[in-house]
Amino acid sequence: MLQFTLTPNPNMSLADQASMAVKAGCAWIEIDPTVTDNDGLQAIINICRENEVILIFRHNDLLLEKTRVHGIHLSQGDIDPVKLRERLGGHPIIGIDVTPDSPMRPLKQADVDYIVLNGYPDNYGINDITQLRDNQLSQGITFPIVVSGRIDTSELQTLIDAGASGFEININSLQAPEYNVALAAFKKATDNVTVHRPD
Repeated sequence: MLQFTLTPNPNMSLADQASMAVKAGCAWIEIDPTVTDNDGLQAIINICRENEVILIFRHNDLLLEKTRVHGIHLSQGDIDPVKLRERLGGHPIIGIDVTPDSPMRPLKQADVDYIVLNGYPDNYGINDITQLRDNQLSQGITFPIVVSGRIDTSELQTLIDAGASGFEININSLQAPEYNVALAAFKKATDNVTVHRPD
């Protein structure tokens, strides 16, 4: 699974980034927390709805509630996911940033859908992904793990083998100026990795 995050970039508008991601085959788009209504937000929402692409806000629960897009990606210190579930019910997909040793049971009780190890490779490496996977298994829990950061296609299989279920990148991870070619190649590479499902 590949998530593409729309991030302000002087070379490409956010709506054009969304269209590029859709054309590359990305089925999951996230919106950077700096994006506002003035950045063509409705155009992005329309692109995702017309193409049946999942759309996630980063941090912004009020914008999620207003627009009723698919979900939200929370960081530690954002709104409590339990309170968010109580307020919005089962509607939103909820992802949350974690560390390799984060307690998993509270997230399970909050009905979180996936967890994110954010900051590869600067903050976390291969061993941290494996530690997070083993941490979950020791608690009898198996959230999908999304690795976010500067990821090279040559690393994808290694990251999957370590425990990753998906990847999150943005335009700054791609080779300029052929962003569309680079994203299409990245998506193709993610489609070619072998995911090992737990028994």
